[in-house]
Amino acid sequence: MSVYIKLCAGIAALLLTSHVLAGEVVVSDAWSRATAPGQENGSVGMVITSQKQGRIVAVSSPISKSAELHSMSMDNGVMKMRQLKELPLPAKQPVTLGPGGEHLMLIGIKHPLKEGHKVALTLTVEFDDKSREKVNVKALVRPLTSTQHMNHDHH
Repeated sequence: MSVYIKLCAGIAALLLTSHVLAGEVVVSDAWSRATAPGQENGSVGMVITSQKQGRIVAVSSPISKSAELHSMSMDNGVMKMRQLKELPLPAKQPVTLGPGGEHLMLIGIKHPLKEGHKVALTLTVEFDDKSREKVNVKALVRPLTSTQHMNHDHH
């Protein structure tokens, strides 16, 4: 009888885990580039995978006055940047944020970002069923001379 109870408990735990994971958003490879003294803005890249169809609807960070979703594209040979109201997250498909495309902008950085430190961010994800999940992220600050960089001093 105890084997039966353990088996049922194990199955119940798996079912509950599957339900919890159904709305889970996984963030990996979160990074930012170190900033120079006096630099007011910075950017953050990462890979985001959502188990359910949804979208990022808000971003915040305690190290900046505001945080925004941005998109970069070329238009007649001119680099254009625009703020996005939301960023789609297709179910089970990684979305890469980084140089030359969608990324997160930190506006009004309160102190320089230093190599080796981590930048705290909170992503608010809204799923198609209107439920929301807040995802806490720690982005590693890479060297100022990192080859993967985004420069947004003009903001």
